[in-house]
Formats: sequence, C-alpha cells, structure tokens
Amino acid sequence: MKKHFVSIIFFICCFSLGNIVAQNNVDSLKKLLSGNLQDTERVNVLVKITKLLDDQYDTSERSYALQALSLAKKSNYDWGIATSYLMLGLADQTGGNFVEAIKDQQQSYEVYARLNDTLGQAKSLGNMANNEYFIGDYTAAVDHAYQALRFYEILNNYEGQFAMHLAIGNVLIEQKSFDLTLKQYREALRIAYHFPTQPEFKGRALTNIGNVYNAMQSYDSAAYYYQKGETIFSKENAVYELSVCLNNLGTIRQFQKKYNEAGELFRRSLTLRRVNGDTSGVCSTFQNLGSLSNDLNHHDSALYFYSYALRIAYIMESKSQRLGCYEGIAIAFAGLNKFDSAYYFLDRYKSLNDSVKGEESVNAVNQLRSRYDSEKEQHKLELIEAEHKAEKVGASRNILMLIVGILLLLIIIAFIFYRYRVKEKLNTALEKNNIEISMQKKSITDSINYAKKIQDSILPPPNQIKRVLPNSFILYEPKDVVSGDFYWLDSRDKYSIFSAVDCTGHGVPGALMSVIGFNLLNQAVNEMGLTKPSDILHHLDFGVNKLLRQSDAGNTVKDGMDIAICSYDPSTRKLQYAGAFNPAYIITKGEFIQLNSDKFPIGINVDGVADNYTNHEIQLFPGDMVYLFTDGYADQFGGPAGKKFKYTRFRELLSKIHSHDCEKQKQILKMEFVDWKGNLEQVDDILVIGLMVD
Repeated sequence: MKKHFVSIIFFICCFSLGNIVAQNNVDSLKKLLSGNLQDTERVNVLVKITKLLDDQYDTSERSYALQALSLAKKSNYDWGIATSYLMLGLADQTGGNFVEAIKDQQQSYEVYARLNDTLGQAKSLGNMANNEYFIGDYTAAVDHAYQALRFYEILNNYEGQFAMHLAIGNVLIEQKSFDLTLKQYREALRIAYHFPTQPEFKGRALTNIGNVYNAMQSYDSAAYYYQKGETIFSKENAVYELSVCLNNLGTIRQFQKKYNEAGELFRRSLTLRRVNGDTSGVCSTFQNLGSLSNDLNHHDSALYFYSYALRIAYIMESKSQRLGCYEGIAIAFAGLNKFDSAYYFLDRYKSLNDSVKGEESVNAVNQLRSRYDSEKEQHKLELIEAEHKAEKVGASRNILMLIVGILLLLIIIAFIFYRYRVKEKLNTALEKNNIEISMQKKSITDSINYAKKIQDSILPPPNQIKRVLPNSFILYEPKDVVSGDFYWLDSRDKYSIFSAVDCTGHGVPGALMSVIGFNLLNQAVNEMGLTKPSDILHHLDFGVNKLLRQSDAGNTVKDGMDIAICSYDPSTRKLQYAGAFNPAYIITKGEFIQLNSDKFPIGINVDGVADNYTNHEIQLFPGDMVYLFTDGYADQFGGPAGKKFKYTRFRELLSKIHSHDCEKQKQILKMEFVDWKGNLEQVDDILVIGLMVD
C-alpha cells in the first residue's frame, strides 16, 4: 500500500507541476522557487533546473542538485532523493570528479531500486559505467553497462540501449577487442535510425566506429567516419560531439604526418572543450598536443602539455588518462636524452597498465560479456517456456544451457591459454629489449660523461679567471651533462678579453660546436694577435663557415653561434664590445646602458663571405658593472603562471644587485633562477659573466 501511495503522491506532484514548469527556461523556473510551493514541488523544480543546466554544461548545476537533495531528504521524498543524487552525479561527472560521481549514482540506484523504478535504475547504472570507464575500472564499467542494457531492453528504451552499446564498446576498444567493439558500435548505429529527427545519434555511432579503425591503424577508413560525424555535428551545432570528432580527426592527421592540420584540429577541439567545461576532454586533447610535439621533436613543449594533462588526470583520479601521460612523458624525456627520467615514467606506466589492462581485468570483462549473453539467451528461453509445457521445455532448456555452458567454458579456457601464451611472449621480448636498452644507455651515458671531462678541461681554470678578471663572477649551469654555452677569456698585450658564447642547440651537438668556437677564439687572440672584438668576431665567422662548409651547395647543416665579446684595458678603464645577437649590459654611475649586438650569427654565411661586426667603445669608472650572458636565463619558464623570466625582469634584477660584491651577485642570480624555475624543467644552458671595474 505504501508503494502505491508514493506513486500517487508523485503523480499528483508531477501533474500539479505540469502547468508550472511548462516553460523550458531556467530563469522562469528560478522565479517559481520564490513562490508558494510544496516541498515536493520545489524539489521537482530544482531537479528540472539542474537538468537544463546539465544540458548547457553550466557548472552551477551542482548547487541546485544539492539544494534539491537536501529538501528531498527533509521531506522524505524518495523519488526526489533518487533523482537529486542522479543529477548530482552528472554534475560531478561534468566537473571531472568521477569517484564522487560513482558514489552519487550508487546512492541514486539504491533508492530507485526500493521504488522499483526500472528506468531510474537503468540511468544510475549507465552513469556509473561511464564514470568507472573514466577512472579505468573496466570490469565494473562493463558489469554496470550490461545491467543497464538489460533494463533498457525490458523497457524498449532505444536511447538507453544506444548509450550502453557505446559504453561497452568503449571498454572493449581499450582492451583491443576490435571485432567485438565494432559489433557494439554497429548495433548502436542500427539503433540510431530509430531517431530520424536527431541525427547526432548517428553521428556519435559513426565517430565511435572511426575510433576502432583508428586503433586498428586503418587511418583512411577512420578519417572517413570522422568526417561524416563532423558534418552531422557541425550542422546540428552539437558542440560537445563536435569537439570529440575534431580531436579524433586530429589524431588521424598526426599519424598521416599532416602535422599542421593536426595541430589546428586539436586547438579547435580544445577551445570547444574548455567552453563546455569538459575536464576529461581537455585532458585528452592536451595529451594529443603533447604527442604531436613529441613527433615534431619539440620535447620541451611535449613535457609542458603532458604535465598539464597529468595534473588534470590526478584531480579526476583517472587511471586511463594517467597511462597516456606517463607514456608521453617517458617518450619526451627519452627524446631529450634524459634516460633516468624516461625510465622512471616508463616504469610508472607499466605498473599502472598492468593493473588497468592486465589479464585478470580482460578475463573479468569477457566473463561479464559472456554472462550477459548467457542471461539474455536464458530470457529468450523463458519466453518460449511460457508458450509450451513446463516439463518438456524445462528439460530442453537444461540440456541447451548445459551445452552452452560447456561451450562457454571451453571458449574461456582457450582464451585464457591464448592470453597466457601471448603475455609470456611479450614479457620475453620486453625483457630482451630492456637489456639492450640498458646496454645502449650505459654506452651513451659513458660517452657523454667522457665528453664532459673533455669540455671541462678546455674551459678556463679558476686561476686563469682570477688572473684575467680579478673582480668578477661566472654563473654557469648547463642544461645537460655537456653544454652548448661556454665562456672564454685570456689576456693579450694590455687587454683582458672575455666572451659568453651560445652555440646552436645544447647537449652533445652544442658541445661539439663549443670546441670549434673555443679553438677559433684561441687562434684569433693567441696566434693572430687580435684584440679588437669586431676583428675577433670576423675571424670567428670566417672560421666556422669554412670548417663546416656552410656555403657549399646542398649543405643542410646551418649551425652557428651567438656571442658577446669584450676587450677591457684596466689601465684606462676603456671597454670595447662587439656581439652577434647577444648584447652587453653596462651599469655605469647608476645608469643602465645596453650595447646592442649585430643581428647576424657567427658561421651561417651561404655566400661564403664573413660578416663585418660593429665595434663599440665606452669609458668605465670604478664600481661600474659589465654583464655578458646567453639567452638561457631570460628564456626559463617558471613563476606562478609558468611563463618566461624575460629580459625585462632580468635587467631589473641586475639593476637591483649591481652594487653587491661579485660573489654575492652570483649567489643571488642562482637563487632567483632556482626559485623561478621551481619544479619545471630547465629549458636551456645558463651563462652569465659579471665584471666589476676596480
């Protein structure tokens, strides 16, 4: 009697509310809340507002769902409690709080079950399945999706059946069961034709079929389905679905090495997903931008995109999203020759991958699918049994079920054995590859470490620095083991000559260039007796161009150097300077002066003619400071917003510290750099030379 009473009350509430909520407008519904409504009616209005806001991806939906839930509990309105939990779960899902969303939907399901509300149970189970998929709990996701599908089939609810076939397919594609996935998605496409006035159903099914062909590396077929989906979503202004389609089409263009087109598609998708507040989608697109950067060997950019995505994945507690981030970060670090970091993230990827996509998970999902098929078959047999005599059909059914059970058992055993053999072969291959990679890594690391010894040996030793520039400092922080930046100094006649040099690249390529530059500087000053900075740069430009044959037809190696060089006469305190792209900063009598460089680098001369550089001369006074530097300090990302330090902030810092002694200035510069960089990666070699005039 109580259940019937609840149903009658709900019917009365819905009927009396029918005229009130006729307008499908949030503002109109909000005005109703200030009126004289019963608690149950107020709950229904709040639920309706929440539903409309959810359709609009409005983040304020959660507050209305909480209001509805509180009021429904207060008035013991069970349907209102169940539906409020359902809407609260959708709000948490939109915000990327998948674990909380699962808890909300579980509460909703339990209340709907008490009410024998089949449709409500199906919706709760389906939403649970979607959220479990997002966090990588594939076994639970398939279990709940199949349960929801059974309810929707009982109700002949095609929209629910469509959604659950997509949800099941989403799990199967993660486990590379492509034939079974296509079966689910094509069933969804068949159901989509029940909605001729809603073509976005067809578009979603087509897009998911494209995902399967994408995973199978049949890129032309995948692009075909994505483009059909894009046409439908653009016409219907289905923003969420369009963002998914653009993102997926971008992956195809990336695999086809159409990188510019891929980048544009990813950026369009990211814009739409941010507007919609699609947290999971934003995470996925940032990973795709990271993958694209890795393909283009822009590994620093890849680390930025993947790090951003990883932060979102942790907030969402999504294992599947973290998997993609770990793998991409490992690839980026390997591309930067940072093998220790690469191995660290590769190990995290393997550990998490084993738990998410391991053999037990695959078997559990397959068993759930088999159980669903078996139960569906049993349901058909029960319908036949109702039309015949119980004894005869019961015996036939038992025999049939026994046969089906034996066949299923044989299939499961065969599949388990197959998976075991495949995994055993993969483990053997991985172990062999790991040994080979470890040996290669050791060989590479040993070579790089020896290269560092060579590079350290050619840099001026401390006693030479003290002799040439008695009152000075050199801040030198290579990005990698070996560096593309180097400092050079020596004395000739009455002049102290010193320079800061930035070679093309960093790491091993930059280090090779630094050896060439160092030798040419020694040759210019110590063998040819040059002391004028512009003459030294002219000789350096000619020497690099000749050694690398950069004027030869067809030569594609265009490497060079950016440099600032000074020649200082301590007896007259006169300073001469010349530069290629790198300026010099002078602080004289408290005034900040920038000596500008010429805008053509050392060594890149396709015509084979060495450039002539501008020579600057300036009178200095006791206490003045001279600074030479490369671009690494100003280009470092960091700070609260993760932006570049930039030259404006660098000049302000030098102006603030120039009156300190040289050692103190060096300490401040280093501490400021470390604080600014924080946990971000160092992007380039760091070199700053400071000279205080005595």
